[in-house]
Amino acid sequence: MNKKRNYHSELRKKSKQITIETIIENTYKLHSEGITDIKTIAENSGVSVPTIRKYFPTNEDLFRGCANHFLKVNKLPEIFKYLDIQSFNEKVEAIVNDFYSFHEKTMESVWLSFRLAEQSIVMRNSTLQNEALIKAAVQVMLQDIIISELQSKEQLQGYIQGLLHPLFYKTLRTVSGLRKEQCINQTVKIILETIKGGENS
Repeated sequence: MNKKRNYHSELRKKSKQITIETIIENTYKLHSEGITDIKTIAENSGVSVPTIRKYFPTNEDLFRGCANHFLKVNKLPEIFKYLDIQSFNEKVEAIVNDFYSFHEKTMESVWLSFRLAEQSIVMRNSTLQNEALIKAAVQVMLQDIIISELQSKEQLQGYIQGLLHPLFYKTLRTVSGLRKEQCINQTVKIILETIKGGENS
């Protein structure tokens, strides 16, 4: 008798986990398309709105699930590997390539997090984490660069962070119509020319 109850209990637990994962995966997919409507999410997940609310009582709970899924399916640029690149030009190329490739893959999801940042703590934290990662990469990029004035280096760092920002990349892709490779090449060129000018000032 106990064996039978345990068997059914395990089945229910497995079914619950599958339902939760299905909701998260479909929500993430729809968020990548800019869709946040709970009814549409329910329809695409093959469940009812009450079922979604059973597992995710608030939008924040659903956003949190999606944020965790985002980190599971997207590999973040690894800052530590830039420390081993000796050539400054190669370091710039690696950083721009990694971040622009990451932005290309996550563009719509990240754009949604910026749009909802004022309404959602989870989304706001996602944008802040994204920006903190960029800041760390730029600090590694500029660690051996000598600029005559401290203020100039701070301004330079802020400028390059802006160039690596996901919204700047989205603008390049959607407004300027540049391909990813063109965005990478142009941004690398701008950074190298800017650094060279800063060193000579």
